[in-house]
Amino acid sequence: MTKIILADDHQLFIEGVRTVLEELKNIEITATVNNGVELMETLRRTDADLVMLDLNMPRLDGLKCLKEIKTEKPLTKVLVLTNYSQPELMEEVKQLKADGFLIKNSTASELKETVARIISGEKIFTKASKTPALDEGSYFFDDFLKKFKLTRREVDIIRLVCKEFSSKQIAATLFLSEFTVNTHRKNIQRKLNVKNVAGLVAFAKEHHLVN
Repeated sequence: MTKIILADDHQLFIEGVRTVLEELKNIEITATVNNGVELMETLRRTDADLVMLDLNMPRLDGLKCLKEIKTEKPLTKVLVLTNYSQPELMEEVKQLKADGFLIKNSTASELKETVARIISGEKIFTKASKTPALDEGSYFFDDFLKKFKLTRREVDIIRLVCKEFSSKQIAATLFLSEFTVNTHRKNIQRKLNVKNVAGLVAFAKEHHLVN
């Protein structure tokens, strides 16, 4: 019997995954948790063969949990379930010795197949066909701001530039003066070391600020 712990801050998602996994033989969901601290406390009390891990969790994020799991319980397999498919994120998860990476919008059959293959010893890393735009409610977004020294207002302006808004239109949309918008645009280009709108759009697409 394979013992599985489900870790995600959305209980409805957990219940959906549980329903799908119950269709597999020799699977037992031994615990469900909604934050990283609860996950680690549960793992220290009991063994699990597989942890299905969301990255965007409160109190202790999924990447930190993954690192702790592989340090404290190296034989426990970890399947990361996430909305994010950025190549650099997937690479970081690999470096932290995860056993799999699956996008949350995958089908039930894809989920069951991935779980079965990981249990059998394979490592499965699946990319999404389309990467969602970076969610401002995600801790990844805060890391992104720190990395490039951008403000949330500057990100708003980048996204509007990508929609081909003029400085005047951006000013009206964000309730700013046109002078302020132009100052922001100059600061953004300086911070990102881009010379024009084309460079800004390329940056936004590369870092998933826009679809």
